[in-house]
Amino acid sequence: METLPFNIVRNMINRWWLILFAGLLLIGMGVWVIASPFESYLSLSWAFAFCMMVTGAFEVTFSLINYKSVDGWGWAFAGGLVDLFIGGYLWRYPLITMIILPLIVGVWILFRGIMAVANALDMRSYGFRDWKWLLFTAVSIIVFAMLVLAYPAFGIENLILWTGMAFLLAGVFRIWLSLKIKRIKDELSGHHRREKSGAIV
Repeated sequence: METLPFNIVRNMINRWWLILFAGLLLIGMGVWVIASPFESYLSLSWAFAFCMMVTGAFEVTFSLINYKSVDGWGWAFAGGLVDLFIGGYLWRYPLITMIILPLIVGVWILFRGIMAVANALDMRSYGFRDWKWLLFTAVSIIVFAMLVLAYPAFGIENLILWTGMAFLLAGVFRIWLSLKIKRIKDELSGHHRREKSGAIV
């Protein structure tokens, strides 16, 4: 019988690129935010909305495809729904959300940071040696979220910089996580094949 870690990662490997693409999108968003600090708040709101909806769609798709093999698929599904809801709200009411954009984005970043902490701890349970670096990145995301929430009026440039950094860290976390999942799956697949070969012999 296949072990649980093998079953989990084997099924995730075929869709690991969903996490990778979400990470690349977040990094692209972070770079754009930092490089264009003087873009209008309305454009920023729409950009956040688009990024959140796309990453949310990736996560919902990933969780539904892997719900039979991933114990924590519900968390990924819930996270994707939150992304879709907040992104949809920003897109539907851009003028209203311009006033409370720091609060909405700060809460979203905080939520993603908490989810990242859970992902890092999951990697520890799978025997991932570098899980502490993932945890450090996740905590850094939470720190930037707290800065955005605690000082929403502390200059628009600082707010945009913190938000951009949070997006960059969230993107790096997802890319790193996706590549490590792929590596672990490759190792488990090789071990599984050796076991089957031994059984046949």
